[in-house]
Amino acid sequence: MRKTILLLLLLSLTINNFAQPANDTCANAQVITVTTASNTNITFDTATAVSNNEVGCSGTTAADYVDVWYEFTMPVNGNVFVDGSIAWNKFQLLDTCNGTELFCITGSGFFYNLTAGTTYKLRVYRETNSATNSYQDFNIQAYDLLSNDNCANAEPITISTATALTVNFELGGAQPVNEINCANTFARDYVSAWYEFTMPVNGNVYVDASIAWNRFQLLDTCNGTELFCFNGDGVFSGLTAGTTYKLRLYRYDNYATSSYKSFTIQAFTQVTNDTCATAEVLAVATANALTVPFELRAAASNNEMGCSGTSPTLYSDVWYEFTMPVNGNVYVDGSISWNRFQLLDACNGNELFCLSNDGYFYNLTAGTTYKLRVFRQNSQVPSSYREFTIQAFSQATNDDCANAETISVTTASATDVSFELRGAQNHTEEGCSGSSTADYMDLWYEFTMPVNGNVLIDGSIPWNKFQILDACNGNELLCTGNTGIAYALVAGNTYKLRVYRATGSAASTYRSFSIQAFPQIANDDCANAETITLVAGTSVNTNFELVGAQSNIEAGCAGDTPANYHDAWYEFTMPTQGNIFVNGFLNWNKFQLFDACNGNELYCFSNAGYFNNLTSGTTYKLRVYRTNIYAPAAFRRFTLNLTSTLATEDNSFLKENLIVQNTNNRSVKIISRNGKLVKKISFYSILGKKIIDNTPNQSEFEIATPNIKSGSVIFVKAQLENNKVISTKFLYQ
Repeated sequence: MRKTILLLLLLSLTINNFAQPANDTCANAQVITVTTASNTNITFDTATAVSNNEVGCSGTTAADYVDVWYEFTMPVNGNVFVDGSIAWNKFQLLDTCNGTELFCITGSGFFYNLTAGTTYKLRVYRETNSATNSYQDFNIQAYDLLSNDNCANAEPITISTATALTVNFELGGAQPVNEINCANTFARDYVSAWYEFTMPVNGNVYVDASIAWNRFQLLDTCNGTELFCFNGDGVFSGLTAGTTYKLRLYRYDNYATSSYKSFTIQAFTQVTNDTCATAEVLAVATANALTVPFELRAAASNNEMGCSGTSPTLYSDVWYEFTMPVNGNVYVDGSISWNRFQLLDACNGNELFCLSNDGYFYNLTAGTTYKLRVFRQNSQVPSSYREFTIQAFSQATNDDCANAETISVTTASATDVSFELRGAQNHTEEGCSGSSTADYMDLWYEFTMPVNGNVLIDGSIPWNKFQILDACNGNELLCTGNTGIAYALVAGNTYKLRVYRATGSAASTYRSFSIQAFPQIANDDCANAETITLVAGTSVNTNFELVGAQSNIEAGCAGDTPANYHDAWYEFTMPTQGNIFVNGFLNWNKFQLFDACNGNELYCFSNAGYFNNLTSGTTYKLRVYRTNIYAPAAFRRFTLNLTSTLATEDNSFLKENLIVQNTNNRSVKIISRNGKLVKKISFYSILGKKIIDNTPNQSEFEIATPNIKSGSVIFVKAQLENNKVISTKFLYQ
């Protein structure tokens, strides 16, 4: 008996664990609440539902299905949207159990035109082989019947020129209509909302709905003529003040509840300079650039050519005219590629230039009036950057080598030369000799070399390029970008200097360069080494100038890979047995010690170090060198300190140093590492120009740096309270 009871109990538990859903039949449909406020999420479980061989949608072939049932009372007259996420979730709506099928959908969709207060039966079902699949839930929401679902009930909106009106909409309550729209060649289901507005001015209307599934159609009246039709955003042009227009907002029906449920609409007064005949007059000058704002959303759209010879397309344009104040060029800058510019000699005249973004109109004549068309493709009319700048530039007198401008080059200091390439002509030509041709603008200078030696040119930035020739159409002696050195120039000879840029960089900043001559140094090789006299216990300071040296491809330290170096040679005779401490202050000062010219390398290092155990009475050869790009840089000096004891890297002199920290408020923080007061501190540029001089008498302090450009390498020289001078460098950020 006990066994029988236990068996019945186990059987009961098993049946309960695998019981079919309570709402497995229509008669037991679960009541759910459907609202207009938000989605209601319903979870279900068809894993234990009874499988029945029956039809899915009405009229289909019977198959094995599992289903669960729900019922809801419609809160409003309108539609219900069901989202089941996945195709194996299917939905059937009936008016009652075993009643009439009203709708049958797969995945997601609408039940249209349901009646407020009416209770409907909802069957959720799957094919039996999908009974245990995931996505066992769905969302359901009701939508009020849309009142402006047709043109006859269009909602009035008030548009103005002052600001854009934002219109919110909800297409979930619209009814689908199967029709053809715009350029579509086949009919499909759309949902729509209708609006009407009265145009406040003669002009255009700009509509922006942010996304392509929002579509707009403008008609002159219900069932009237389609005036415009587009997706996302666009312009209705040429509308008449006081006229009422019908605006249809619509989507494919499957996008009815998608996001971006608003659009903006604004009117624009028709521009007065919409044609060449009514071109607006601009006062173009050489003194500064004129900024011209424009509004193409107020211009008419025309199917026409852009630049001459191109295929016609829909463009909007505005027109200007200006009288050229000088013989020369005009530079126009529209900031962005969708701003396009066409210059003509007259209305319906010859196209002189046509460009996008920015560029030049060359060789214009003083006193002549030109017509300027500013245009965009229709799709780019609403985009930003609705202004341009325009400026005239006098024709450069030194635009070719034959008319090179004479500049004075000296050894005493650098000559600063400002230039303006926007008045030069554009040439398709080589940059450096043998390079590929490209569009360049250039100016020409000439100088007479004051000494036998080298010339240093500094253009600050890579887009400034320089070429030195021995004569017009002569031999190229130097070709460089940014900074470079021309070698072995001859005193009394006149050289030609071409300053050029790629045309696209002609308007960029840094429109100046400096140029300086340097005599050829006498100690450029070991055989002509300059003598340094050493005195025990005394620091000997030696200044050097490597810009006047020749550049040689050779090794630095023995065994190094050869590179371009500038060097100067020195010799000294040891007055006593001892050691020498060398301080070069910076890493780009490099030192190599030999026992003789072409002899043995004894020591080789950068910045600072020691020559130990040198022999009394022996003469040593000292090579001071830098890579050629650092030849002009600052700190062109070194010191030799003769001692009678063995020097080590633990020398306290080397430990004295500065900590230099960038801050976020245009200043630099200085910390004396050993706590000693800094009596005097100076900042130098990479070319040795003093930028800042200060006497802080503190061990920790900040220095304001308002005029230093980010990315500059700055050299610091500091005198401590014990009068020792220490140096470092840092990258200013």
